[in-house]
Parts: sequence; C-alpha cells; structure tokens
Amino acid sequence: MASKIVMCDPCSRLNKSSEGLKYCTDCEDALCSNCIALHSAVNILASHHLVDFSVTTGNTFNIKQDYNDHEGMCFEFYCPDHDCLICRTCMANAHRTCGKIQPIDVAAKGCRSSSLLEDVSKDIASLLISTKTLLEDRQMKKTSVRKSKETVLKEIEKFREDINDHLDLLEKKCCSEVDILERTISKTVGNELDEADKRQHVIQNIWQQVDFFTKHGSESQLFFFLNTVKWDISRQAVSLQDLIPLLETNDIRFEPSDLISGMKSFESVKQSATPCTVNYQHPKHMQAQTRKIPQKVPTKFEFEKKVNISGRITCIAVTIDNKLLLCNDRTNQISLMTETGQHLQSCTVTAGRVWGIALIPGTDEAVVTLPDNGFIQFFNITSFTLGRQIDVNVSPYGVAVVKDNVIEGNSNGKVVFIERVSGKYLKTLNVGSGYIVSIVSVVDNKDEPLYCCEYSDGTMVICLKGDGTCIFSHSLSGPMCLALDSKGNSYVTAYNTNELHRLSSDAKVDHILLKRSDGLDKPLAVAFNRTFGKLYISNDGNDRSVLIFNCK
Repeated sequence: MASKIVMCDPCSRLNKSSEGLKYCTDCEDALCSNCIALHSAVNILASHHLVDFSVTTGNTFNIKQDYNDHEGMCFEFYCPDHDCLICRTCMANAHRTCGKIQPIDVAAKGCRSSSLLEDVSKDIASLLISTKTLLEDRQMKKTSVRKSKETVLKEIEKFREDINDHLDLLEKKCCSEVDILERTISKTVGNELDEADKRQHVIQNIWQQVDFFTKHGSESQLFFFLNTVKWDISRQAVSLQDLIPLLETNDIRFEPSDLISGMKSFESVKQSATPCTVNYQHPKHMQAQTRKIPQKVPTKFEFEKKVNISGRITCIAVTIDNKLLLCNDRTNQISLMTETGQHLQSCTVTAGRVWGIALIPGTDEAVVTLPDNGFIQFFNITSFTLGRQIDVNVSPYGVAVVKDNVIEGNSNGKVVFIERVSGKYLKTLNVGSGYIVSIVSVVDNKDEPLYCCEYSDGTMVICLKGDGTCIFSHSLSGPMCLALDSKGNSYVTAYNTNELHRLSSDAKVDHILLKRSDGLDKPLAVAFNRTFGKLYISNDGNDRSVLIFNCK
C-alpha cells in the first residue's frame, strides 16, 4: 500500500501543490524543497529545526507555550534563579530582581548534553521501572484474588460441613433426650394406671355386692350392708378427690431454637487491605520537600491588591505552579486561587470545619485537618476530590508532611507523627499546653526542624528538632501562622497585635515588618509564593480578605 503524500503547508496556503519533504518543528509546517531553501536563506528562519517528515509519523511537536495565569502571554524566557519558564508579565512583576533571565533559545543551547535532559531521562527511567513493577504487582494481586476466592470458597464449604456435623450431633442428643423423657413419662403413667386399675377393681367389687344384696338379700341384710359399705365408698371418694389434682397429663413436644432466623449468614466475608509493596519516591523529593529556592531575603513589601473573602482563611499552601490552596473554616471549603487572586474552583468538605493544609511532595495530594471531627483527610489537588480519612482522636489544627509522615499539631499542645500510608501512630512530642495552630517543616536541614505556633494558653513560636529537642522559643501575642524564607527566617502573623514579625533563624532578632496601617486586621494565614515574589496574608477582622504584597 502506497504511503500517503503530505503536501507543503506554506504552498497549500498559497493554493499551490508541492510535496512536503521536511517538517519544521518551530513553524509546525511540512515544507517542500523550495520552502526548505527559503528557511535556510531567511535569517529569522535559519535557526528553525527541520526534521525528515517520516520522523513525525505517530509523534507530535505541538508543545503548549501559553501561560494560563497571564492571559494572552506565552513562555519566552527562562529564569535560572527560580528554575522556571516565564512570560514577559512574569519578568516584569515577579522576576525584576533576577539577574540571569535568558530567552528560551539561548537557554536551550546544549540542551541535548545538559544535566536537565539527564535528570529527566533518569526520572522517566525510574518511572518506567516503577510502573512496570506496579503492573506486575497488580497482575500478581489479580491472580492472588482469584486464588483467595478459591480458598475462601473451600473454607465456606468446610464451615458448612462442620455445621452439618455439629447439627448431626445436636440431633442425636435431642433424640436421646426424647427417648429418656418417653421412658420417664411412660413409667410414671404406668404406675398411675396400675393404681387407677386397683381402685376400679375395689369399687367394682362394692358395686357387685350392692347389686347382689339388692336382688337376693333381705331388707335387713341390705340395710346392714349399705350402712357398712358407705364408709368404704366415702374413703374411696375422698382418696380419688385428693388424687386427681396431683395427676398430670405429660407429653413430649419439640421447641426448636431460633437458629434459622438468627443465623443470617455463616460469617461475614470482608475485604482485607494492606499497603502496596511497590516503593517509589520521586528522585527530586527523596531528600527535600521543595525544590531549590532563590537565596534572597525579602526586605520590602509593596501592597498590590486585596481579595475579599466570604468566611475566613485559616491556612494557605502554594502549589508547585504557584497556585494557592486556601482553607476556609467558615464555609468548610478548600479553594484554589491564582497567584494574582483569581478564584478557580472550590470543594466543600462535608465532614466539617477545615483548618490546616499541607502538600504531599512528589504527589498530587494534600492533607487537611478537621478539628471538630478529630480527623485528618487527604485531598487530590488535581481532581479536587476528597480522599480517605485518618482518625486522630483529638482536634488537629496545624499540619505538615515530612517524607512519609504526616505531622499534626493538636488542641492539647502536642505534635503527633503519623505514618502517611498506614495511618500508624509513630510518636508524640509535648510542645506546650495550647493549640498548635500551625506547623512548618524544613527537610533539607540535617536537624529537620519543625516550626510551631502555639496559641491560647501559650503564646509562643517554637522551633524544635524531630526528636523533640527545643532549638528556640519566642514569645509573641497570638502567633497564628508562619512562613519561612531561604535563610531560615520566620515570618509570623501576630493575631492580637495586627502585625507581621520576622524572626531571625535563632529568634534573637525580631523585626515588625507590617502593621495595622498596612492593612493587617487580625491576621491569620501567611505564605510566600514559590519565587518569593509575592506574600499572602489573610485577615479575620472586620475586613475579611487576603492581602497580596509584592516582595522587593
């Protein structure tokens, strides 16, 4: 069968017919020999990448270059400081202080021999190995389920046989009891029958004598006999009258137990579950929870805009593509917002009030806390659907994820480590006596410190190691939430004083960066975007909102 001829796209647009020989991956056009020569001659087209058209069979070079967050803009530049593609709007807003921004064509030179290609290739190879292992594991589980079915059916059959054997024994026992009762009752009735027979003979004899004297005796003999025998008759009557109430009419009857209606099933057949044995960890998340961040400390915050909120935002998490996940404990919703404050979608948590949220690195999941119900719940940030729950028995507030563990802070001043997959409790750290309303973890530090805000009975910002050793504690009036920069400085919202504090990495220096005059009104949640170009603070006062600041 002859192969299909592909026509030259530029010539077709000019109503000409020419066979396409090459394909330009930049123009996404098939080119004839004349257009190939034109590409080589025109300076702006000379750098375009041409391939044999046969390469495109079953493949596509169509790569999405538009940037969703900035309408009408496309990716044109690369920022090495943040390791991301950006558009012109990004460069003007969030990357003004970055000094190494390059056009994509310049940054792409030598890409085939770069570490990026090597890393991506390794990641794909690791994924292929893991997905192959996963397929084998699932196929094995599918076969195992069939074998389990056969085993369970045999166990049910054996159980039925055991029931039959047991019923046979019960039947024999019951029949034996019938025999014993029959013999007992028959013996009693037999004795009573003999006694009744004797009485009948005595009375019959008296009657015969009365009849004889009546027919053949003199009146004197009859009178004498009647006066003699009437006392015997009286004794027999009294004896019979006393005897009859003592006699019983005994019988044998069967009273079956309520076994049939009570036995609604042999036993319950349940599904058992164990965690999948396939192990996979994204190579870029094995040692660090987040990607490498720019080593710059924000020094100035310029107000950009205010986003009005219905309810109140208690926690903000930032996704890898700089979108905001917001917990609203008044509407019981998790919402998604762009970094510029545009609402995208929401999901209502039917189980109750939500407070804290933390992303699970290397996955499309997050975990949220439900303090009124004593649960933590998993949440798919791609499909925006709720997942499984883990009962933590107390009211959880702050939450963080470190490697394979979920760390939740609760209402009695404790921090609890829970294995993410199995839900197994690992350990508990006594931090204070108040509400641990916020937890932030740093896993690319050898001590893997946890930063906690304690509110209510205690008013402390606490930094401790994973083993519970306190690194520092610092008193603030109503600390509610904190964020970290790349130098380990803590940015803490002070709910009671309407301030944002920056604590140095050892908490010895405390600077007040923003105040009520800057728009803070009972500040709750605080977060940076992933490039540290923007700061977000939620208000819980009369002006419930999310404030967006540009970082300088």
